[in-house]
Amino acid sequence: MAVKPTKSSVWLGKYISLALALPASVMGGYLLGALGDHYFHHPILRAVGMFLGLVAGVSQIVRELSRDEKKKDPPA
Repeated sequence: MAVKPTKSSVWLGKYISLALALPASVMGGYLLGALGDHYFHHPILRAVGMFLGLVAGVSQIVRELSRDEKKKDPPA
């Protein structure tokens, strides 16, 4: 029989994933930029990758928080 997760563990998991979304996306962007730098010999690609990772991380956080806000406030 499966154990149902408690409300606090669901809350904790959701906000830990939000806290890790930004650093993980920036690191992923940096790694892809470093790979592009290695193959194309343009050092600016690392910075571009980090910036794109930052944008992706922030958009993911905003999307998750807006989804929570929509669930919290039912339409009138």
